[in-house]
Formats: sequence, structure tokens, C-alpha cells
Amino acid sequence: MKKQLDDVNSEKGKVKEDARILLVSIAHTQGIIEQQLDEYNVQIAKLSAPYEQTIEKLRADLATDEKALLSLMKKNKGTLFSFEDVVNLPNGSLIHNVGDHVTIPKTALADCQAQGFRDAIKVVESLDRDAIEKWPDAKLVLIGAQRKKKEEFKYSLKK
Repeated sequence: MKKQLDDVNSEKGKVKEDARILLVSIAHTQGIIEQQLDEYNVQIAKLSAPYEQTIEKLRADLATDEKALLSLMKKNKGTLFSFEDVVNLPNGSLIHNVGDHVTIPKTALADCQAQGFRDAIKVVESLDRDAIEKWPDAKLVLIGAQRKKKEEFKYSLKK
């Protein structure tokens, strides 16, 4: 009996030592990864800073040009689009389209509910897993669910 107990304690001690070594390795590797990511982020910030400023200015210029083009098209729609809806130019096309557009007031949802217009109302339903997991087994059976044992292994590292 004493030999069996010694064997179990010896085996348990070996397993604990193996686990300790793995935890040390994991912590060490995570530390290296975090260090590498920090260095990576510093280098990326150095490289991207001048480009970000240039791109920001270019985006502002682009927005100004797009706004100016739309304004030009609106002011001159009679001249540009008198006979055609698409004006082809060497660098692109100007397009004019007239169509119906529905404006929906903020009270429309309540009005649709009151009128019974269910086809226009989106309903998104989903199950609350946390609530269902708290149910007794008898209630779970009613919906075809069942409680099963789940084995889980985790670890935590000391800082």
C-alpha cells in the first residue's frame, strides 16, 4: 500500500513539474510576443505617420472636388442633361437620375403597428442562452434541450 501511495505521489509530482515547466514556457513565450508586438507597433507608427498626414490632406482635397463636381452638375443640369441622362467625358461620366424616393417619418413604426402592417416590420428574435441554462431540466425537455456534462481545462498565469 505504501509503495502504491509513493508511486501515485511520485507520478503526481512529475505531472505537476511538467505542468510547471509548460506554464513557465507559455509565460516566457507570451512575454516575447508582447515585446515583439510593442516593437512592431512602434515601427509601424514611425512608418505610417508621414503617409497618414498626406492621405488625410488628399482625402480632404478629394471631398472638396467631389462636392464641387456635384454642385456643378446641379447648377448646370439643364445644360448638361437636357437630352441625355449620361454625359460621357474622356475621364469619366456624369450621370443624372430622377426616381421616386420614399421619406419615412419617425412615427411610421408605431403607425404600421397600429394599422397591422406586419409585412413592413422587421423582428429579430434570438434565444438567451444564459437564461435557458438556468432552467430546470423539466423545462429544457419541453424545447428538446438537454443538460450535458462539459469538461473544461484552463490555465492562468501569475503576473
